[in-house]
Amino acid sequence: TKLILLDSLLQEMLSWLTSLQSLLPRLSCLPSPVTVVMGNQACDLDSGVSCLTLAFHRAAAQPGSTVLPMFNIHSKDFPLKTELVAVLAEENIHAEHLIFRDTLDLASMMNLQLVLVDHNVLTEEDRELESRVVEIIDHHAKETDHENATIEQVGSCSSLVLRQIISENPSFQDPSCLRMILKTILLDTVGLQPAAKRVTPLDVEMVGKCEEVLGPQDRGEMFRRLVEEKSRVDHLTVGQLCRRDLKVVSKDGVRIALSSVPMLARRWTELAEVEKEVGDFIADGHYTVLLVIGIDIDKDNVTRDLVLAGDEASDSYKKIKTALENNTEPCLGLELDKTVSSFVRYSQQNRAASRKQILPIVKQALEG
Repeated sequence: TKLILLDSLLQEMLSWLTSLQSLLPRLSCLPSPVTVVMGNQACDLDSGVSCLTLAFHRAAAQPGSTVLPMFNIHSKDFPLKTELVAVLAEENIHAEHLIFRDTLDLASMMNLQLVLVDHNVLTEEDRELESRVVEIIDHHAKETDHENATIEQVGSCSSLVLRQIISENPSFQDPSCLRMILKTILLDTVGLQPAAKRVTPLDVEMVGKCEEVLGPQDRGEMFRRLVEEKSRVDHLTVGQLCRRDLKVVSKDGVRIALSSVPMLARRWTELAEVEKEVGDFIADGHYTVLLVIGIDIDKDNVTRDLVLAGDEASDSYKKIKTALENNTEPCLGLELDKTVSSFVRYSQQNRAASRKQILPIVKQALEG
């Protein structure tokens, strides 16, 4: 009976996602508001799962309302998100069930209500949608004064999303959502390890909430499999690795790309045709600077490094380089590696500082 129940709940998420596809052509004609839950432009596991689970819960809680989860990338880039693809596939969710940026034209939707998860400020390209934002749930540095914003520095945005879901529906027990959230929190907090300095009490509490329904899970094995999926990038080119987990900061037409790669950035500099691929990536995206943020997780040890590429003569490049080297809150502990010739490469002594901490430094440098 339990298996049949689990299967029907899994089908519930799938049938809901499938039903949304037939709605898409009629969205602009609907008289009632259409709520779109949108993740950030990197569309990593946390962003994708936060977006999907919150939208599923809200749709179930408000029968008759239209709530859509939208992945904030073009559909062609979905296969690059290896750990997100894998976690969704385990729930029988595939690309054809999902909604992407090239599926929906948000600007043309007069009845749009926008909920932001895993980011709290729209990109420059989406600024026209600012008045449509009705709610924000995020764990990055606060950059908004929105009155309906939950922004807390926890390890995983999906921890905040699950707490919100439970506060609205204390009997929430959807196993598909809880499995995805559990995996996300484990990956974001490096398996809840205090040494990685990512985990907070809320993340631990929400993992407990998931296991209350799912039963005790082999967290270590789950985390190991997720890291394996995230690192399964041998089939990707340098350019695809740059697009795989990408955030863009822009100001007055100057665009800076921050690409997180699931390997040390030093290893990334040794990949095939790296200089040509980087040149193409920078030209195609009209970027002035590319910052590659590398990580290697070996058992309990986290190693981080950075590579800087782009127009070295530009003011933006110089400002960003200086800011990264001299920032004190946090201090990145950068040490220049002179053995990498084509790019500027730093080893990073502050192992807790991820892109979440580096992005505001870049933003501030660009605005200064």
